[in-house]
Amino acid sequence: MTAAAAGTTVPRPGRRERWQRAGWVLGLAAFLFLAMLPTSQQAQMVWSGSLLLLLGLCYRIGRRTRQLEARRLTRLATILLCTFLSLRYMHWRATESLPLQYGLVAMVCGLLLLAAEGYGLVNMLLGFFVNSEPFFRRSLPLPDDPGALPHVDVYIPTYNEDPAILRPTVIAATQMHYPRDKLHVWVLDDGGTVQKCQDADPAKAAAARSRAAELRALAERFGAGYITRERNLHAKAGNINSALPKTQGDLLLILDCDHIPTADFLQRCVGFFLADPKLFVLQTPHNFVSPDPVERNLSTFESSPAENELFYDVMQPGLDFWGTSFFCGSAAVLRRSVIDQLGGVSGQTITEDAETTLDALALGYKSAYYNRPMVSGLQPETYSGFIVQRVRWGQGMLQIFILKNPWRLPGLSLVQRVLYTNFAFYWGFAAARIIMLLAPPAYLLFGINLCDTTAGQLMAYAGPALIASLVSTQFFFGRVRWPFMSQLYEIIQSVYVVQGLVEVVRRPRSPSFKVTPKGEVLDREFVSTLATPFYLLLVLTSLGIVFGMVRYASEPWNHGAIAFVQFWAVLDVLLLLGALGITFEQRQLRSEPRAPHREPVRVHLGDGQALAGHTVNASASGLGLTLELEAGAAKPAIALHQVVEIELPGRGGRLLGEVLSLRQPSAGRLALGLKYQADSEAAERLGVDLAFGSSDQLVANNERRHAGRSVLRGLLGLARYAVRHGVGHLLFLARKRLPRRALPSSPSSAP
Repeated sequence: MTAAAAGTTVPRPGRRERWQRAGWVLGLAAFLFLAMLPTSQQAQMVWSGSLLLLLGLCYRIGRRTRQLEARRLTRLATILLCTFLSLRYMHWRATESLPLQYGLVAMVCGLLLLAAEGYGLVNMLLGFFVNSEPFFRRSLPLPDDPGALPHVDVYIPTYNEDPAILRPTVIAATQMHYPRDKLHVWVLDDGGTVQKCQDADPAKAAAARSRAAELRALAERFGAGYITRERNLHAKAGNINSALPKTQGDLLLILDCDHIPTADFLQRCVGFFLADPKLFVLQTPHNFVSPDPVERNLSTFESSPAENELFYDVMQPGLDFWGTSFFCGSAAVLRRSVIDQLGGVSGQTITEDAETTLDALALGYKSAYYNRPMVSGLQPETYSGFIVQRVRWGQGMLQIFILKNPWRLPGLSLVQRVLYTNFAFYWGFAAARIIMLLAPPAYLLFGINLCDTTAGQLMAYAGPALIASLVSTQFFFGRVRWPFMSQLYEIIQSVYVVQGLVEVVRRPRSPSFKVTPKGEVLDREFVSTLATPFYLLLVLTSLGIVFGMVRYASEPWNHGAIAFVQFWAVLDVLLLLGALGITFEQRQLRSEPRAPHREPVRVHLGDGQALAGHTVNASASGLGLTLELEAGAAKPAIALHQVVEIELPGRGGRLLGEVLSLRQPSAGRLALGLKYQADSEAAERLGVDLAFGSSDQLVANNERRHAGRSVLRGLLGLARYAVRHGVGHLLFLARKRLPRRALPSSPSSAP
């Protein structure tokens, strides 16, 4: 609701505010004037070198200091310096380097490359704006009187997921620390609708009825409610909206069926709504305990920051400062009265979460972000599942911009309009990335001049801008994203995201909601059928390098430009081989991942002997642990498939576990892998709480993976992925296609 609509008068800015605004305008004008001031190449080198030294100093101070004001100043200085060098580069590119005299094809291709670079500049500036002042909230305590607490409905929507995935989520949701009479957990089953249970195909109908009965029994066993509906309309948004008339909670906690909440989730979140009656949604991070296809197929999950942390650990706090953090579909608490005022969760697009936030902001309500991981979720296991998820996100954000144009929606602030535009604009990376991949072979292989320049000009303008971009990326994102990983993620999405965006532009309402597959078991290695575009790009780029060598030998006057593009092409080959490594699906036999965990335990053997140790990892169905052996003591009598008793001193409970793995890593230690023998509801609850109940454990697990990498180490890591996994992909294909007698040991392959 706008101030005018509320019947209040918007105060006019005073003289001081007007002078401040005038100062900002004059400062911006001076900044742009200097960025576009023509200089000689030598002067540009001096300018750039001096500013890069200053940028390096800011980086060192900003990364080492703990003083808030010093970090704020170095953050602002980094933004200004990087922006200045990038603007000088783009001004030079647009005014002095376009290949206008080389014919129509060169001009068109050169303009496309300039457009891709211009997109990158705008995207970078918007990122700087978002991250200029990140805002980190502290949890607000709940009142001592339980009667003052609101009722909370916990919605767990499900469609076709395995009930085994849903089970720990239901268990954990029902044992969150919150008054029992005010906590209401609901399984929203869109796979058990009347429509599905009466499907024309008898097999499908029987499967739907069986699954619905299993979920109903699961809900009843652990104290949750079960809700389904007549027909599957409007996907997840329709599922939630159909449940609203059947529940009466003041707040809604939405959880994806694989997002297992910690015990303190509501304790840490509800206080924000008591403190601010205008708060509509409080979003928390989506935290994952399983690797995505990139992390799994490149074997980086245990040591590298999770891909989603760049958004949840950096971008969302920045959006929160500007009042534009948004609902991400799960792990969020929403105010029920606002949902009712909106007429339910919005459903015009396939990203109902961000769309609903936009509608609430337009009514004058607020969004907030609390940066603490409090769910344990599953990533899509396969590359194809990953692409389904990311294309849906890109299509949905573009749908929001087209169908609910934030520039025409009343009640939004200017910043909210800009940033909601950015949510759609961001997905343009896919087209820009394809153009950047095609540029080296266009020049080296086909002889198309994309840029009219010299090696000296590239060193004076392009080099400093590139270095500044790398430094600023490390400054803002180095803790949560290794160098060159963003380029890998963009490349593997690019072709398919472009296809999805084109579909939305042609028919904005055509995309339908596709559920991301979870819990898949990959029983053998295989190459994804979606790898084909990357073969073509790799062949073109590799041929470009070969032809570039020939041109380097025959065009001595053009050595500088050819060498520059050759380096660019070699880097692209490494990235494309890395992409092939990602599309080479590795075996994964465990459908339920185990998260790192550390807690003291005692293991009681059948002969009365007890051994002390600590947990190493845990899941809802088992755990790994290390036992300490006394020096000189006889080796304990433990055998595979033996059932032992696990005592948890800090919890006052015990579990039974079957020994599935047994090894002795050193003389004084014994490592066990156990599968629970859960013989009661209490045992199941204890197992889930042990693995997923503590948000402190999730915070510690994430921090353990935050060791940064330098640009050089990032480049070496990329080369290792390319050789080990990308070349491995190609060798696997060769073994498949060569006669079996030539390679008698070739492994079986997927269809």
